[in-house]
Amino acid sequence: MSQPTIILAMSSYSDFAAAIQKHLEYHNFKVIFINSTSEELKKQVDSSFYYPNLKSHLIHTARKIFLSDCSYKAYLKEQMYNQKLLANIKKLLGNSHYDYTLVIRPDLFPIEALQLLKIHTKNDFVAYQWNGIRRFPKTKPTINLFDRFYVFDSEDLHNEEYQQYRLNGISNFYFDMYQPQPVSHTGTIAYFVGLHVDSRIAAIEACANALIKNGINLDFNIKFRPSEASKAGLYSCKAIHFIPENITFDDNLKHINNADILIDIVNPVHHGLSFRTFEALYYQKKLITNNPQIKNLDFYHPDNIFIWKNADDLQKIESFLARPFISINPDIIKKYSFANWINNILNRQPFQKISVM
Repeated sequence: MSQPTIILAMSSYSDFAAAIQKHLEYHNFKVIFINSTSEELKKQVDSSFYYPNLKSHLIHTARKIFLSDCSYKAYLKEQMYNQKLLANIKKLLGNSHYDYTLVIRPDLFPIEALQLLKIHTKNDFVAYQWNGIRRFPKTKPTINLFDRFYVFDSEDLHNEEYQQYRLNGISNFYFDMYQPQPVSHTGTIAYFVGLHVDSRIAAIEACANALIKNGINLDFNIKFRPSEASKAGLYSCKAIHFIPENITFDDNLKHINNADILIDIVNPVHHGLSFRTFEALYYQKKLITNNPQIKNLDFYHPDNIFIWKNADDLQKIESFLARPFISINPDIIKKYSFANWINNILNRQPFQKISVM
């Protein structure tokens, strides 16, 4: 059988892009990567920026002086970036055609770029929006370009605003080319990593304090955007670590292997299940989460997954921690692997159907 080819189009902002490309290659795909947020192209725009005509310069100057608004220049830079991105895609793809295209976060691409990618796709042209559509409204004009458009948030599927669109639900997954490698250690470790969000502070601290009360060692890590670094003082729990950079993909796996419990705190901008949910399944770690959606999944077991809504619920955590982990059917575990996920996305048989309720 010939090696299938796929265009992977997404942002390289985090090293998730590299992980997905590596896993596609591991599963025998030949990958062409298209970066929606190329730092190289951004530098080219910054170094070579010019106003395309006198009118655009006057508009920027007037808005800056009379409205204290400098956004027009940023808009012009975005247009220049999109032109360079389009030229870069044309050069990279040439006259070749590829079996599949997978676009993750299509809102990060101009419509013209998506149309070009579709022209170079022989079979399925698919998208995956792994953040809620409401958070990124630029997603909506892209949806009908695709043969299939997947979302991980069930609320997007049932939202009346989006009923005009053909949306498919699918969960996240775990990366399956790495095998769990438990690390021997003393005590019990709970691992959390996440970006600071004001509305999550109370939940993070309530969970952290409940765990400390029950003798659990915390490996809690919170990353701040540069503009929000001063907000570290809003956290009172001294066992929480504040990290200057994102934890890399490889280091994240080390933290997971070293932990006994994984912690998932819902980001209020969406209700989909995070990657942490499926890592807990694959690495056979207990999971503590405040996302009730997980009860709908076929691997939910109350001895493995503790769901809490408020601080009173956390008083029940002691009995949860005392109960042994219950083994899950290996076929169910395989269902949420990257291998099965990509076969679902591309409609490549055989696969176990993944859906969200």
